[in-house]
Amino acid sequence: MNYEEFTEKVKQGVEAHVANQLDDGVVVIRNVLKNNGVRMKAVSIVRKGEHATPTIYLKSFYDEYQCGRTMESICREIFKTYRNSLKNFKEKINMEDFLDFETVRDKIYYKLIHYEWNETILKEMPYFRFLDLAIVFFIIVSSDSQGTTSVPVYHHNLKSWNKTAEEIRETAIENTLQKFPADIRNMEDAISEMILNDLPSNWNENDADYISEDTVYGKYQLEDVRQIIEEEVHRLKAKKDMEMYILTNPQRMNGAACITYPGVLREFAREHQTDVYIIPSSIHEVILVLGIQWDTEELNQMVRQVNEEDVDAVDVLSDHVYLYRQKTDRIEY
Repeated sequence: MNYEEFTEKVKQGVEAHVANQLDDGVVVIRNVLKNNGVRMKAVSIVRKGEHATPTIYLKSFYDEYQCGRTMESICREIFKTYRNSLKNFKEKINMEDFLDFETVRDKIYYKLIHYEWNETILKEMPYFRFLDLAIVFFIIVSSDSQGTTSVPVYHHNLKSWNKTAEEIRETAIENTLQKFPADIRNMEDAISEMILNDLPSNWNENDADYISEDTVYGKYQLEDVRQIIEEEVHRLKAKKDMEMYILTNPQRMNGAACITYPGVLREFAREHQTDVYIIPSSIHEVILVLGIQWDTEELNQMVRQVNEEDVDAVDVLSDHVYLYRQKTDRIEY
């Protein structure tokens, strides 16, 4: 069954749940335009009197179907997800709040996306150019242990708020710098931290179930695992020929915007007394490489390869590196 046939079967299966459990509701399959022009198929249930409805993307369900999951199980989970998401949405969100600027003022932030790849969606929203990128704005609706829900700021929002794009930018800058401060750490420490954060703090040799089967540490005490990781990081440091740092924010969400923060790159370059290459690993982070004269085209090829093989298409920021010049305090591309 191909993807188109799968989505039609999902529509029919979810319609059966709607008919049995709801008074009304129309099941709609949509092509949702995401970042970088990526279109993703999603299912929604539209009902009378509902101003908003959850959007449930189908790609991961199709992958599970190809691995043997039944269509009945998938449709049941989609309908359950709709019910739970709608309940949470109503509990956390009052749509009337979006009409009042003072209510959302402290929830407006900004991020970076690629300008040319997003020209279609940029027609609908305020933005400012930054290099070959665009600064766009979004509202964080809710944030908890389950994740963060946000919505873009559109032209019609500015109209209802009676605000200009410049005023929104000032608000977003203030909020973003406060809530999402820049965080720079060297690559080895970041990798070590990510691995250790995946281990439970109370893990011991009898807690094998905590560790996935593809983890190769074996049955060690937590401190032994830490020691192994520290030794491996030290080995990497000893043999590396490229000094790399990760620039993002503590939440690791839309962290590439940190390259726009006042003084961040200037202070980093001053500390290391060198220009800095900026590798756009995703919209969520960039990699800073100390500016010994690297082959720019070689770095560009690396960026394109990583984008193609390892980064979700909606998270790609750019297909080439940038260079911060210490002398001019400017980013070149």
